[in-house]
Amino acid sequence: MVALTVPERINADNATAMLASLTEALAGAGTATEPPTLDLAPLAVFDSSALSLLLQLERSLQAVAASGEPGGTSPPLVLLNPPAKLQELAELYGVAGLLFGAPAKGEAPQAE
Repeated sequence: MVALTVPERINADNATAMLASLTEALAGAGTATEPPTLDLAPLAVFDSSALSLLLQLERSLQAVAASGEPGGTSPPLVLLNPPAKLQELAELYGVAGLLFGAPAKGEAPQAE
């Protein structure tokens, strides 16, 4: 599995440019057997724009897949090595399950 990496900083100043760059890079990165993968280990400075970027990346990948064929979908974006503070921020905004799958350690699943 080949993972693209993010820069050390994602915030309101560079999120739009990063979204365009990562969307383009990830569009061809996944296959039917290997999903597109993004390594978040370098991420050290971020704000809620990083969460927005990750959610938009997932939407963009699904839109590209759907435009290719009727009913087409892309495998979900895999996020490796998310920093603990990013996970905490995602939990605060209620999007941890969308980005990281199962609830974070110590978090009870929410009833639907």
